[in-house]
Amino acid sequence: SLNVRRVKSNDVQKRPSGVAPWKQKNDPTLRLYLVEGSYYQPFGASNYIIVEAWDTTVTYPTSAMNARNKLVDLGTRDACSTLFHAQSVFDTMRQSGNNLIISDALLNQDIFPGVGNIIKIESLHRSKIDPRRIVSSLTDAELRRIIRFTRQFSMNWLKSGRAGPKLVYNQTTCQTCRGLTVKMQKIGGGSSNNGTQGHAFMSRVTFWCTLCQPFHVTKGNNDKTSSHSASNLGNRAGNENNPNNAIATANIKSQTQCPQHGQRSIKLCRVRKGGQNMLRIFYTCKIRGCNYFHWADAPFSNCRCGRKAILRVSKTEKSGGRWFLCCASGDRSTKGNASNGCGHFEWAKDNHLEPIRSLLTPLL
Repeated sequence: SLNVRRVKSNDVQKRPSGVAPWKQKNDPTLRLYLVEGSYYQPFGASNYIIVEAWDTTVTYPTSAMNARNKLVDLGTRDACSTLFHAQSVFDTMRQSGNNLIISDALLNQDIFPGVGNIIKIESLHRSKIDPRRIVSSLTDAELRRIIRFTRQFSMNWLKSGRAGPKLVYNQTTCQTCRGLTVKMQKIGGGSSNNGTQGHAFMSRVTFWCTLCQPFHVTKGNNDKTSSHSASNLGNRAGNENNPNNAIATANIKSQTQCPQHGQRSIKLCRVRKGGQNMLRIFYTCKIRGCNYFHWADAPFSNCRCGRKAILRVSKTEKSGGRWFLCCASGDRSTKGNASNGCGHFEWAKDNHLEPIRSLLTPLL
């Protein structure tokens, strides 16, 4: 998590606005002061920029020479560097990352610096590679394809200032095949099948399409994945085509629209500020300055604490992407919260999800 702010010299101790409550209680992992001038004088400068980062892995150089040598060494592998050389990434991937899953290898900043989670997810999708595959199982052509798409996506982001089209990231429908086959799971960072240790920071929520990115290391795995995907597609498509669901959704949509800007301007948000309504979801209007507000959790049950249950999404291997309702008073999956409240849990049902399905995204 990164926060950048421009401040005056007498404002350095103030906490930045818009920072999540759990961050406000902790010091950032890294704080950089960017000032004008040829020497370090942050508190003497009239204006400067502060860059703060939380939950970030930071390596401090032992000397300026070591830092310079590392910069030169990584330059040809940096996803956005003008010195980038695909063969250098390929060779390092084979030498240092061959026993890692490709998801971990791409996030390893010593192998392919500059690659983040969104770049990883979208590049693997465009390469048609399952993120759980071991690098050693990839053919040279597959690995070169991954490197090419990763570089392309990174450079497009750098040049345009915004991420390219997200085909699977934070999606429920694959934007390539249009199937409801996007799987979501927190993977990476653990031990690989052959005992290779990963790093905790590589454990990230990952999205992929089980049809476009089959896990075909062996024929058996490929068949299993394909049949599983087809089954999911059929089941979900059946729910979507159910006329009763369509009628129910239409009725709900007619009620949830901004009085001033209509239904198309509606979006779904989650309460992020602390208090009794923390993590509840609500409708609001996309148009700047519009104050439309309406709670979206009316169909949800109350937990034993007497408050509306909170809608969350599973990130585990067996149930990744499946929605559930949990206690509103505490949830250990929320950072900074050690409580589990009354322990209320239930899988979300159609009547919970249908009113909001068209606006629901996994990372809401």
